[in-house]
Amino acid sequence: MRRLLATAALASALAACTTTGAPAATTTAAAPKSPYESEILATVDRFLLAIGNHDDEALEEILITEGVSWIQTITPGNERPVQPYTNASMMEPDPDADPFIERYWDPSVTVRGGLAQVWAPYELRDNGEQVHCGIDAFDLVFLDGAWRIASVLSTMEPESCATMMPSSPAAMRPRDGWKETPSQ
Repeated sequence: MRRLLATAALASALAACTTTGAPAATTTAAAPKSPYESEILATVDRFLLAIGNHDDEALEEILITEGVSWIQTITPGNERPVQPYTNASMMEPDPDADPFIERYWDPSVTVRGGLAQVWAPYELRDNGEQVHCGIDAFDLVFLDGAWRIASVLSTMEPESCATMMPSSPAAMRPRDGWKETPSQ
């Protein structure tokens, strides 16, 4: 008798799962874009231009120096430990610093109140040569009326560029303002 009741319950549950051919209604909707998204991406653009051009004045306006950023080098079969860098160390003068270009594409922006995060693949070029690609994740906070970079999480993946690059360089940003090889 128990087996008969269990079988009947299972058959009843399976019958409830059958479809009538009508598509199921979806209740998920794309999250609306934040009205601050363009300001946030402009801040990331200014940060990359400042760091690549070694413009300490511009960097000081954008970067929260008390923060800590983290970088990890990843090559096939070898993930090095994640390394911390104080944001203040990004502003230490380096007379031998060579300008470089770091551009990103397809950014994912998440905003909640005065906190934001941008996650995007990127490419770094130096002296016109591709050095590596990776993922940049920028944490931003809204302070004193402006978005500022609190920390940067970054992978450096020299062997991943072939699989990460966008289909067109036009998708990359920032496009202009580089001291080195501005037409790439």
